[in-house]
Amino acid sequence: MFYELYLRSFCDGNGDGIGDFIGAERKLDYLADLGIEGIWLLPILHSPSYHGYSVIDFFSVNPIYGTLKDLRNFLASAHKLDLKVILDLPMNHTSPNHEWFLKALDGEKPYREWYLFLKDEQWLKARRHWDGEQVWTNYSGQWVYTLFGPGSPDLNYESSSLWQQMKEVLTFWLSVGFDGFRFDAAKHIFDFSLEKGICEYQHSRNIAFWKEMTAHCRSISPNSIFVSEVWDDAQIVDLYSTIFGIGFNFPLAEDLKTSVATRDPELLVKSLRTDLNRYFRSKRSYESGIFLTNHDMSRLVSAMDGDKELSLLAMSVLLSLPGVPFFYYGEELGMEGVYNAYFNEEQLEPFLWFENGYGPGQTEWKALGKNHPHSGRSLEAQKAVDGSYFERIRAILEFRKNNSWLRLATIRGLRRRENLVILRVVGESRNAFIYHNLGKKRVALEDVSSLQIINGSLSRYRGKRYLGGFSSAIEVTK
Repeated sequence: MFYELYLRSFCDGNGDGIGDFIGAERKLDYLADLGIEGIWLLPILHSPSYHGYSVIDFFSVNPIYGTLKDLRNFLASAHKLDLKVILDLPMNHTSPNHEWFLKALDGEKPYREWYLFLKDEQWLKARRHWDGEQVWTNYSGQWVYTLFGPGSPDLNYESSSLWQQMKEVLTFWLSVGFDGFRFDAAKHIFDFSLEKGICEYQHSRNIAFWKEMTAHCRSISPNSIFVSEVWDDAQIVDLYSTIFGIGFNFPLAEDLKTSVATRDPELLVKSLRTDLNRYFRSKRSYESGIFLTNHDMSRLVSAMDGDKELSLLAMSVLLSLPGVPFFYYGEELGMEGVYNAYFNEEQLEPFLWFENGYGPGQTEWKALGKNHPHSGRSLEAQKAVDGSYFERIRAILEFRKNNSWLRLATIRGLRRRENLVILRVVGESRNAFIYHNLGKKRVALEDVSSLQIINGSLSRYRGKRYLGGFSSAIEVTK
């Protein structure tokens, strides 16, 4: 299970209010105690942006996070706790302040070839795939391809010398001690047709690129971990994920949240059945990266319109499924935040260690718009309350830790009885029936011999076992 960590908001180690490597290193025991096995570290390379996805130097860390030595110490400490760490590496574009881009504007080789400059005025008519926004930006009279906006000029992988340069980048970060990478915007390496002058995905060329990059990494570190961000139809996700080994399951994340938020067990069953042959059978070419939220989405409690019982149910459904779980920082506290494409800071707020919002390690880089002090949402406050949201999330995480066999398990049966969804899951060493009640009222469970609660409540009445509303349980059989 991976913990998606936004360093700036996590823990401040030097008192400047910004999260850093030293602070995060001090909290590694906390993550290990949660049952976390790996860390997905959001971009930490030198960048002028708060999110870090626009890089100005691929060979240095952002100085606000510390030094390269601090990073090495963080990685070494993580490895001592058997925690893997993967780096979120944005290879699709750079910052306009990157030395490469500044030299490209001056016409210097090979940098001029590393960006896509306008060659035909008809190209200016091209529009972005998903929202129709323009994709060309004028920098002092020179038009450059910028799919993700003016702050992120795209790299042009038509240049073979750029391929070699990026191999050196990958080599460097593996040598620093990372266990692999989460590759941002993996399907956008080639997404503009020079022949047609339009935005057009070129999946076969992208696949060839990633095959070469991952093979290079494995030649250095054979056990490298790769995760691809490909937000697309199932068939396209399959193409990329087979190369990387783990692919994020975006459709499942959305369906799972919607089915729980609307209390629609049929939607959950339909979604899981859709995924049976892709992810949850015994023969699969890659693992499903299962998740509910990330830095590009609203937080879970906000997605559930503030209903924490539904949030806990969604989490217990997720962590009972086969695959590699990814858990977004702060979700264990029930933090809130609504994603906005043009102001996406709400879901990036500081992790609230202390109830008053201040104290050693507390980050203060931005105002708290959703997760206010004295709201009872801090780790400090919730640790003092039996049955708090944090304690219940921790119990669900502990369930997953104690049932790590689920990662490679298969779903052999799936049925619904009114609001009750029942899964039969088979692993190498054990089998299980898993029950999720998406309704408010308790439901009777038939022929149950030994049952363990995952989340919610169990009761007995006149010899029958009842699963409470918005509750989950598991019956493990050898």
